[in-house]
Order: sequence, then structure tokens, then C-alpha cells
Amino acid sequence: MLLSGILIATLLFGAGENIQLSIGPNYSSYLLFRNDEDTRGKWNLGGEIAVDNVIPNIGFKLRGTKLSYDAPPEQGPYVWEYTPLNLCASFNILPFLKTPWLRVSIETGLGLYFWRELYDGEVIVLPTGEKAEETDIGFVGGATVQLRPIKYVGIEYAMRYNYIASTDIYKYGFDDTDDKIWENGVGIKFILPLR
Repeated sequence: MLLSGILIATLLFGAGENIQLSIGPNYSSYLLFRNDEDTRGKWNLGGEIAVDNVIPNIGFKLRGTKLSYDAPPEQGPYVWEYTPLNLCASFNILPFLKTPWLRVSIETGLGLYFWRELYDGEVIVLPTGEKAEETDIGFVGGATVQLRPIKYVGIEYAMRYNYIASTDIYKYGFDDTDDKIWENGVGIKFILPLR
């Protein structure tokens, strides 16, 4: 909905002819850093919608995926599920490079991180009677390299760092810390000119 508003606003205010809408899947490796525990890697499929050059060399991206991490077998059938939904500003860091087949950008933004802890497929109920599921805000920052071998198709490599403000020592104890997710992946984008 927010991205729809951005699209309509840019069209109404007469943005340049080089605005493009990109839609496509990405396949990434995600490492979870949770309460100072060992990282756990996971490959997952996610999706992204991007609007490039809303302002020259600056665009917006809306991204989402669903992640789940299994605990070590000796701990039992515990699973942590995360659903990050990020909105980022993307900055072209090589604006002087006028090649249409290469774009290198950095991005930063905010996100909503829906997460929950499961035991044997059910949300864990804490001794206080509260459920171990939250919606937290977080920060994302990263870099992307996009190659466009064909005019309307792009192949991207991205690495991003997600910092989730998830600490709640009153609910989860004093050893609860903010969660972090490190992402490395490749995606394919289908690029459509808006004008």
C-alpha cells in the first residue's frame, strides 16, 4: 500500500522518464545472530519490488520473505520464524557511470519484523501466560550490484544486515538481546519502464 502511494505520487508530480518498476524473486542465505548464540544459516526465497530513479539516482525498495530456523536437535523441536518486511531508500553510488547494464547501489531503511518461537509447531506460551511472538521494528543496510544482460531483465547480488530491536528483558529474561540477520543472495528482476 505504501509503495502504491509512492508510485502514484511520483507519477502525479511528473517524475522523469527514467523511472522504472522492478519486480522479482531473490534467493538468499540468511544467518541469524540470536541472543549471542551461534549463527544458523538458512536459504530462503523472497520477493522485492523496486522503483528506481524516483529522484535521479535514488529509488525505493519494498522487500519481504519468510525465514525459519530449527534449533539444534538436542534442544528439541524448537523453531524460530521471522518475516521481515523492509522499505529502503536505494542510492546509486556510481552515477557518473552511464552504462545501462551495471548499477551499484547502497541502501538503508526501516522494517517491520514479525517473529515467533515455536515448539512442536505451536507458539510457545511463557510462564507469564504471554505468547513468544512479537512485531518489532528494525534497521536494514546493505549493498547491491545489478547486471542487466537484457534490457528488461536484471541479475542482482545483494548483501544486507538487519538489526532487529527485539530485546524485552521483562518478558524473556536478562540474557535477551537484539536479534541480527545477515543476508547474502542473488535475485532476478523484471524491469518495466513506467513511461
